[in-house]
Amino acid sequence: MVDQCAILLGGLGTRLGSLTRETPKPLLPVGGTPFIELLVREAWRQGFRKVLLLAGYKSERVFDFVDALRTRMPQGHTLDVVVEPEPLGTGGAVANALPVLDERFLLLNGDTWFDCNWNALCSADVVGEGLSNASLAVRAVPLADRYETIDFAADGQVRAVVPRGEALVAPYYVNGGAYCLSRDHVRGLGERFSIEQDVLPRLAAAGKLRARGFEGYFLDIGVPESYERSQIEVPAQRHRPALFLDRDGVLNHDEGYVGTTDRFRWIDGAIEAVRLANDMGYYVFVVTNQAGVARGYYPVENVSALFDWMNAQLRAQGAHIDDWRFCPYHPDGTVEQYSHVHPWRKPEPGMLLDLMEHWEIDIPASLLVGDQDTDLAAARAVGIAAHKFAGGNLRDFVAPHLVSQKVTT
Repeated sequence: MVDQCAILLGGLGTRLGSLTRETPKPLLPVGGTPFIELLVREAWRQGFRKVLLLAGYKSERVFDFVDALRTRMPQGHTLDVVVEPEPLGTGGAVANALPVLDERFLLLNGDTWFDCNWNALCSADVVGEGLSNASLAVRAVPLADRYETIDFAADGQVRAVVPRGEALVAPYYVNGGAYCLSRDHVRGLGERFSIEQDVLPRLAAAGKLRARGFEGYFLDIGVPESYERSQIEVPAQRHRPALFLDRDGVLNHDEGYVGTTDRFRWIDGAIEAVRLANDMGYYVFVVTNQAGVARGYYPVENVSALFDWMNAQLRAQGAHIDDWRFCPYHPDGTVEQYSHVHPWRKPEPGMLLDLMEHWEIDIPASLLVGDQDTDLAAARAVGIAAHKFAGGNLRDFVAPHLVSQKVTT
């Protein structure tokens, strides 16, 4: 599992003219929010707890931004800055951060947003097992004049990195500015060098680079016309459908008040179902009654610890859960603190309503999968399609519903 995301903030951004005279390009506002904040929050959403900003130009502005964002940072996360003393190129900027880089890390271009599954890019089935391997995200585009293109085989093996303007045959798969790299990929290459021109071609020639194609939204804010488009398109992309999942009986076998990892068994196809929803651009939320807390079978801390373990298991397989809510209350409980009626306990819709307040959810395009009538009632109370899972393979059950939900909305 890769836990660190490094983001290149880049140089002057001269193509944007006066906009970047006093502000680094990734700090420019997009829909009222600094673009880099959108990338940082996307990394947090996908489970990357450590974010490292690689800064150069106007780095004092970056530190001001980080100081402000740290006050709103999720618990257990870090946000740090490494400054290059002078322009070192994209590769040199990464090498300059070697003392604080993990052995394996996700690297992003700070002026590009590729709305795709970064965990899948870093999973063993894409990048491979050894630290000598690397991967990059690619996207098909109708015209590749502004980007280098990637020539790769059906199994993802990259044959060549084609310089910008030299690709002759469609489809054009461009470098999406997202890479899964290791420290050794930037070690010993000198002080100034480029990821795109030096590291990637060298890895491709050694047979150590794989490409994974994604179809998500792609935008580079580096030119005036695309920056102007971003003001409308990026906020619209953050408004997305959600897959709400019950836990016991849907993600794991319901063996009665499961509160520890040793009693947790994934349902067949559960991890694959979450990854499919991630790949299709859905938020994935868990909403679960946990009456075992009220009944004294396990402490409330166990619920959070088990969820963290679940998400680590998911991320190792290229999947993630965006957020979750649980209700530890039950009117017939034995633990006084939790023994009463609560609006979050399904069939009441409190957990779903709280998630709707905190996330930009396309409600008509969303759906819930549960194994109890109480799950379905909570979904219907807020106008979300509800489907009852009676066992079997969860991915096989969820897949047609995800597809039909997008088609019908």
